[in-house]
Amino acid sequence: MGRCIIKATHDKDLYLEWSSVVDACTMVGTRAEFLASGHREDALDRADRTGTSDRVAQLGSWGEDSLGVGTTEYRQHEGPLILRRADLAAFARCLAVGDSRQAENLLIPDPEPWSEQG
Repeated sequence: MGRCIIKATHDKDLYLEWSSVVDACTMVGTRAEFLASGHREDALDRADRTGTSDRVAQLGSWGEDSLGVGTTEYRQHEGPLILRRADLAAFARCLAVGDSRQAENLLIPDPEPWSEQG
């Protein structure tokens, strides 16, 4: 897949670009910022409808409970980490203001590290 756009919440103009290569957020911004950086409008429209632009795995869709996170700057836990979908907007807001440490405080150890996410 490579990367997809995930909408943080239904009611906010806040999006994340998520890389499945590093299992991490690579960009945070508004719809206008994503369009200005070359992202396609149809991908943003799909993220508005389904929570994600990902057509295949549906990574970050409204029905997902969590996202696996592989790359962190300030790793506080050993092993696989997850970000609850409910914490995605707070995570994005922290990253948007450059507070990676606070964003990573929202990550938790994966309770089922070798099972299906969701």
